[in-house]
Amino acid sequence: MKIYSRSVLFLFGCLNLCLSTFVLAQIPIPGKLSLKPVLIYNANIHTGTGQVLKNGTVILEKGKIISITDDDIKSVSDLDKSKYEILDANGKHLYPGFISMNTPLGLNEIDAVRATLDMSETGTENPNAHALAAYNTDSELIPTIRSNGVLMAQITPRGRRVRGLSALVQLDAWNWEDAAIKPRDGMHIVWPTKYKSTGWWAEPGAIEKNKEPNKDGEEIERLFQDAQVYAATSDKKLNTKLAAVQEVLEGKVVLYLNADYAADIVAALQFAERLKIPKVVLITGSQVLQVLELVKQRKIPVILQRIHALPVRPEDNPNLETELPKKLIDAGVLCALSYEGDMEIMGSRNLAFLAGSAVRGGLSKEQALQLISLNPAKIMGLEKQIGTIETGKDATLFLSEGDALDMKSQKLTHAWIQGRPISLESKQTALYEKFKKMLEEGRN
Repeated sequence: MKIYSRSVLFLFGCLNLCLSTFVLAQIPIPGKLSLKPVLIYNANIHTGTGQVLKNGTVILEKGKIISITDDDIKSVSDLDKSKYEILDANGKHLYPGFISMNTPLGLNEIDAVRATLDMSETGTENPNAHALAAYNTDSELIPTIRSNGVLMAQITPRGRRVRGLSALVQLDAWNWEDAAIKPRDGMHIVWPTKYKSTGWWAEPGAIEKNKEPNKDGEEIERLFQDAQVYAATSDKKLNTKLAAVQEVLEGKVVLYLNADYAADIVAALQFAERLKIPKVVLITGSQVLQVLELVKQRKIPVILQRIHALPVRPEDNPNLETELPKKLIDAGVLCALSYEGDMEIMGSRNLAFLAGSAVRGGLSKEQALQLISLNPAKIMGLEKQIGTIETGKDATLFLSEGDALDMKSQKLTHAWIQGRPISLESKQTALYEKFKKMLEEGRN
């Protein structure tokens, strides 16, 4: 009887813990469109086009931006308040929603709990693996990320060689169908490297040659050649893998090539040229500078890996990574930022501060803003819909008390996704309020 009682108490204790955790970590409910147009005035509007409109006014209606002017409204009392929902920005800064590129957000939750991991498929060639189908809109990490201005994300699978298909989502939805902005954005491939790093981040080892990079590259090329044959065959059974590759060959989706070393970048771009792939984007780091003329000549957009990192080569300038965006932009290369690397999902809330570091690397603040707004939209072919604050585009934007690219001054007060006001609460803000109240009551 005593053992039974302890078991019952243990079960009730576990249930109580789960319920209290659930209440604390409740995911905010998706926002609803206002019945009236939303008028935001007295705002410093960072349009994302390079312009800043002082004391500007923006009107949002039915999920779109219907008006933007640089004229301050002198008398709000003259407006018909029955027609508008009016918000005085009080000189705050209005920004387009940031876009996190190349992230497994919503695919992984807790790295130490295998049941919450769904960012890769088994095997090395999964061209038909669709990240959107596994996207979890109830991830507890999403509210922590959008509270820093990241309101859209390119959800991307992980894995070796051919990873699968990415999708662009907005971060306020009941399910993945509602979240999708561009369901099939592109296919991601990790090009086999000729070199590999040994050791780990605390004790990096030597860079060694990979034994069979050519063999792995040949396997990828054979997959694409099979897809060419498949496309030319009139009477065929459905092959989902080859059909997915066929979309790349036809230019219906983008081919994202992950390659770090200069020799790997050259090999990957040569592969794309041999197969005449229409749309190619390079995901890489500082070694792209060694083949910059090739990238520029072929007009290849670049997504930079995390620029808060040391260069690959010990002889390079320690500030090379933060100077990299300016070097690419000065060369006429379209580039954007990602937060790929260790703890990339939870850390992607700091995406804006990567852009801020690019200012230290020589860019203007408005150029740096484009690295996480307009440029990602251009890379995905969505610049007419998102990425800037302009008439006719999605009303996905936010207000910050200060410079949104500076961690000392960024503080979001309001945010909208497709015109819907969203909650900026998260598990972190709930914990902050909890312990703030404890201190106010004099507890310790």
